Amino acid sequence: MSAESQSTSLQDAEGSERTDSAFHSQAHVQAWWRITQALGDATAPAEVIHAVVHEGIQALGARGGAVALPSADGQALEIRTTFGYDPVAVAPWRTIPLGRPTPVTEAYRQKTPLFIETRHQALHNYPALQTEMQNFTGSLAALPLMVKDQVFGVLMLTFSQQRGFDDVDRLFLSSLAGQCAQALQRSTALERTERLNEQLAFLAQASEVLSSSLDLDSILESIARLLVPRLTDWCVIHLPSLDRQQLLPVTVVHQDPVMVSFLRRFIEHNPVEISAENGVGRVFTTGLPEVVPVITDEMYDAIPRSEAWKADVRRLQLRSVITVPMHANGQVVGVLGLARTRLDQAYGQEDVTFALEVAGRAGQAVEHARLYRQAQQEIEQRQQAQKELDAVNTLLEERVRDRTQDLTEVNRELEAFTYSASHDLRTPVRHVVSFADLARRALEQSQPEKVLRCLDVIQQGALRMNTLIDGMLTLSRVGSQTFSAQVVDLEALVRQGQQDIGLEFPGRPVHWDLGPLPPVWGDPSMLQQVVTNLLSNAVKYSATRETSEVKVWVEAREHEWLVSVQDNGIGFDARYTEKLFGVFQRLHPQREVEGVGVGLATVRRILMKHRGQVFAESSGGVGATFRFMLPKPEQ
Repeated sequence: MSAESQSTSLQDAEGSERTDSAFHSQAHVQAWWRITQALGDATAPAEVIHAVVHEGIQALGARGGAVALPSADGQALEIRTTFGYDPVAVAPWRTIPLGRPTPVTEAYRQKTPLFIETRHQALHNYPALQTEMQNFTGSLAALPLMVKDQVFGVLMLTFSQQRGFDDVDRLFLSSLAGQCAQALQRSTALERTERLNEQLAFLAQASEVLSSSLDLDSILESIARLLVPRLTDWCVIHLPSLDRQQLLPVTVVHQDPVMVSFLRRFIEHNPVEISAENGVGRVFTTGLPEVVPVITDEMYDAIPRSEAWKADVRRLQLRSVITVPMHANGQVVGVLGLARTRLDQAYGQEDVTFALEVAGRAGQAVEHARLYRQAQQEIEQRQQAQKELDAVNTLLEERVRDRTQDLTEVNRELEAFTYSASHDLRTPVRHVVSFADLARRALEQSQPEKVLRCLDVIQQGALRMNTLIDGMLTLSRVGSQTFSAQVVDLEALVRQGQQDIGLEFPGRPVHWDLGPLPPVWGDPSMLQQVVTNLLSNAVKYSATRETSEVKVWVEAREHEWLVSVQDNGIGFDARYTEKLFGVFQRLHPQREVEGVGVGLATVRRILMKHRGQVFAESSGGVGATFRFMLPKPEQ
């Protein structure tokens, strides 16, 4: 080749290199412009990261890229956004401990960009990664995202083929990382401000809710629903059981009701013991908050529990958990649990501080509700005590009234007894004495027929006196008989009364008209006496008729039963109705209707024991109707 040709070739080569460099710089400028535009529209850290990674890959022709940010505890780097990578291949690198020697962690610790251009360089610098990098054949750049001396994370780009990073590339990537860091700082501050404003708005709403009611269940439910879903995915509030042996999930809130039911069943099968070594029980016991920023599948696998238990826990999708105590007056009154279901939304210390603030207010609400409930219980107890006292006073008043009524009745009966002793009993005694004297004279005069007549009169007087004495004994037994109330079959009482009357009045034709007879409430033996007496009177006082017509029916009223017994007998003068129920009081002569005047007095005495009444109606000569009222049990 001639010198002229060689000179021309060198000039062409230099011209081509200048053209490639110019084209290279122009591509960086265009990428820079696109990134600037994208970052100008980005308001959230995730949008910043996506713009930088995507545009950086396009500008340099990278195979893929990612941004790693510090974990909540500051002990590791977590890959938040990737582009161009297989998710399966990225999974093992999702969390990288800062102590592990890798290009990403080294760039973060040293705050210096790292450029690895060959596989040999990678294996030489990081021999511990030989297994992971055995298939690595390209190049890699790890750029710390810094503003002044503060590191926000690391931008990583990988290339399928080996390549060199010239000064233009390195300047572009460093500027790209710096711009990304500034955008991250700005968006993070904006996001933190928005989160703070949201938290303050939440606390204002929470305060309003807490002051709106003293019903504990509704308050805790409202607080939990304020948290879900805008600040958390799960919210569970535990309160101690009455025996303080377990923590009960009084409030469980999630957007999906099916998940709420599932968690309640899970807790029911796995109760939280206060003394148990678990997060909720430990927080309640120690009074200290706990946070698990990231929960991976590997962490689930490491738990020494059954596979069924692990499957249920995985279904809950708990990826970041905060558990904080609910304090009130220096004591732990419950536990508030918050959980998120995405790894890219890990809780940090700021979230713990906010959760403690919410828990503190909820704890005060629990204490206020407890005091309110205690006050209500005391009021109810006092009201109940007052009711019991009123009931006792009422009972005493009733007893005094009953005793007064009983005493009045006893006095009336005593007066009746005195009258009977002076009249009804004296008459047969007088007959006995006088006719016994006549019988003696007749014996002296040998007049046997006259003696026999006198003995008949003496016997009738003795029988009459015996009947009067039996009636008095019957009435006295009613006063001392024990009262035992229960459901009574009124129809059965009437049937028994019919049988007794058949024996008392054999051969007497009786037409019975019985209406529906429902069960009533009272003492069965006493009510049998009432029914039998009234039915017996109905047949006895209708004996002058060809056929006795007896009708029995019941009217069921709101507070009592009204039982009526009607006959077609001789009736009575309504002016003397009250005398019917007096002892030994009769409105008909003995020669017309037999009796001693004790049956209706017995009926009245029995119904008084039942808090009931008895009364009669008649127009005289056209039959009579006797009615008695029995209160229903609630009265």
